[in-house]
Amino acid sequence: MNQERLIKIVEDFQECISDIDECIEILENNSDNKIMIKLAKSSLRQLFVSFNTILEDFTSVTLKSLKKYKIGMTLNDSLEVLKEEKVLDAELFNFLEKSRLLRNRISHRYKEPAHAELFEHVVKYNDDFKKILNIAKQYLKE
Repeated sequence: MNQERLIKIVEDFQECISDIDECIEILENNSDNKIMIKLAKSSLRQLFVSFNTILEDFTSVTLKSLKKYKIGMTLNDSLEVLKEEKVLDAELFNFLEKSRLLRNRISHRYKEPAHAELFEHVVKYNDDFKKILNIAKQYLKE
């Protein structure tokens, strides 16, 4: 596996997850500060899209190391292969599928989710974001 690329992916995941956690903290605890709420909502949306972009990079690197990568694979196809290869369990696969669909709605502005829907998703699956980071870290060579 391309270790340099993987190091960058892990760093990006860590930063993104940390920033998502900060947004959650602000949104849960700063209801009087309208500007902070507005900025945190916008940031959460962008960070969620960024997480999914980093995920696409990670799936690509992982599939290449498993010799399962094919040009033109969709993220859905990639996640299916990673589930078959036991990189992802069914629970993480379901989280990533829901995230992928939500990300598509945000990115393509088709039936764009309300902030509450995105916030609920991010809070509900907060531990799963970290599980993906831990899977990526497992591929790092010491």
